[in-house]
Amino acid sequence: MGLQANEYSYPWLEEGEVPPLPLDRDRIHIISQGVADPVFDYDIVPLTYTESRWMAFVIRADINNMKGVTPEPIEITDDVIEFWYVIHRNTMLGPYMEFGVTFSAQVDDGSGKIYRAGYYPYMYLSNDSPIFAGKEPFGFPKKAAYIAAFEHGTNNNYFNMLMERRGYILHTANGRYSDKPLSTRPKFYGNTDYGRMNYRITTHPDVTKSTHEVTYLPSEVAPGQGHRFQLNPESIRTATGDDIRSWYMSGTPFDFMGGQIPATEIVGLISFTFNLIIPGAETIWTRVVERTEADFGPLLYATPFKYTMRHRFLLPQYSQG
Repeated sequence: MGLQANEYSYPWLEEGEVPPLPLDRDRIHIISQGVADPVFDYDIVPLTYTESRWMAFVIRADINNMKGVTPEPIEITDDVIEFWYVIHRNTMLGPYMEFGVTFSAQVDDGSGKIYRAGYYPYMYLSNDSPIFAGKEPFGFPKKAAYIAAFEHGTNNNYFNMLMERRGYILHTANGRYSDKPLSTRPKFYGNTDYGRMNYRITTHPDVTKSTHEVTYLPSEVAPGQGHRFQLNPESIRTATGDDIRSWYMSGTPFDFMGGQIPATEIVGLISFTFNLIIPGAETIWTRVVERTEADFGPLLYATPFKYTMRHRFLLPQYSQG
């Protein structure tokens, strides 16, 4: 007589070698995601995050360089940048690492209404599912990378971070928390008038038309229902520029972030633990770009560059003085 299913023993579960099944975990540690791969369907709104650890360098850059990587109609309003790493422990997309850059910005929606927000020109993530979940519906500029971020030593007083993509180290830094105040912070810190915004492009399969949109996530989940980002004030640690002992940032043939927005000043680092809710976004600005047959001739027969890029690009290259 064969064994019944409930008679089997799974020592790797009992001994903690692998985590328990999702529904057997504590509520905040349950992970849900699509069962089909590689097709991803975004049907888990709102996304929730618990006990994530944010480690944000505060730097300054040349504001003209910042404008040079920001498309119309987004306007940069400050030269102070949030340059951040996150350890996402418990999410509806699984645990993953994330890196991003946030500018203080604003957009006039065309009717005179001004939306203020943190705008993301660069993002890198360690896992596929959160890349799809952020890039396709919202326009987060997410790419895959290897990311590491650690707090360690006595009382977790030391920190070190690293990001690598396609064989190149894009950024690394380390130092020690002193818990001294920083001389400045980004405009959107603690300011509930500032949401978050992205630039999203959706192109038809025949490439004859692209829809450009600015998407916006307000600070509140809904009017009067509290804020999406809940920070634990007891978890805050800080380091000044003098506490950051090494800083390396580069541009590569594939990702030129380090060459586009080099830091002019390392102000410091702010770290904290938080919970987050991400609902659906609003579309606050739209432009449709259409292409004719005349546009495709030069593109199809252009001489490639050494690194397989062509002389002309379908995406308009913006320039702001």
